[in-house]
Amino acid sequence: MKKEAFLILLIIVAVALLLSFSRLFGTNTAEDARKFFAEDLQDSYPDADLRVINNVTKVGDGPDAYYSLTASVSSNLSTPCPERLEVEYYYPQRNFVKRAQKVVYGCKVCINTPKCVITYPEEAIIASHTYEGSQVVKDYLAQYPHAVPNATLLADLAGTPNVWEVDWTDPAAPRGLRVLISQRSNDIVGVQPLPAPAIQ
Repeated sequence: MKKEAFLILLIIVAVALLLSFSRLFGTNTAEDARKFFAEDLQDSYPDADLRVINNVTKVGDGPDAYYSLTASVSSNLSTPCPERLEVEYYYPQRNFVKRAQKVVYGCKVCINTPKCVITYPEEAIIASHTYEGSQVVKDYLAQYPHAVPNATLLADLAGTPNVWEVDWTDPAAPRGLRVLISQRSNDIVGVQPLPAPAIQ
């Protein structure tokens, strides 16, 4: 009986040592970190419209190395007032949990920013119907409350750099609206009707 107990104890010690060595010398890859983060984002924000991992950076070397990951999470993208979170995470998990910061919320643009630059599509969507000169868009949204926005940052528009183009469309409307917004000067530079959809 003593031999069996000693043998079981020896096996338990060997397994414990093997596990501790595998943790010590185990390597986590960027792909492991990205996969884990994607799963965590899905679990943490199941109702989000879009979850994008923006950056994966390895910090340190050896057994103390870890990955710093950042992502953006967007919600309500088909509405006039979308929201955006910036999420930072560490893999394997460090002494603190992930941090999430709301950067676009409350249907406002450039919250807590002294010099506003419209950085995100969510901000461009909000600016398209809240900035001065957007009354036509407000009227369109009142008439077509199910209109859906699509925001794109154009590198150049007729010699003007960095212009947001926000298209509002609704299947019930004969035409949509295109709103052009200067990224840096924070004003609407134009509102025009979209071409009528092709008849099929």
